[in-house]
Amino acid sequence: MSDEKAEIKMMTLEEANAALPQVRKVLKSLREIRDKVLRVQAQIEIEEMTGTDTEGRLSPSAQKAVALQMEEFQVQTHRFEELLEGLFQLGAHLKDLNQGLIDFYSLRGQEIVFLCWKEGESEITHWHSLEGGFQSRQPLD
Repeated sequence: MSDEKAEIKMMTLEEANAALPQVRKVLKSLREIRDKVLRVQAQIEIEEMTGTDTEGRLSPSAQKAVALQMEEFQVQTHRFEELLEGLFQLGAHLKDLNQGLIDFYSLRGQEIVFLCWKEGESEITHWHSLEGGFQSRQPLD
């Protein structure tokens, strides 16, 4: 990351809708990577539980397995962070990965608001205030 302050990318409705195909792909990838990270964490825990002697020390083979899993964990978490940064560069802000909630900064008159999209919707049809969330979203019309 650069030392420059992150600037808010304001999006028109058209620009935000145009970004949705890429957003959908990134959400799918983020979930896949999250699932890999969770599996790696589980493997590490299993190695630590099964590879520990009565004095709490890991066996050499368990140490090697944990080290390999930690490398994989770091690779996957780095990839996850890169994808999140890519979303941010698109102007999309991930609010909830499980639900696929994405917000885009936009102007509604003179007010800065979020255009609000939920995965499964064909296009953006709602907005909410910066303080509000998904529950407070309003139709664009």
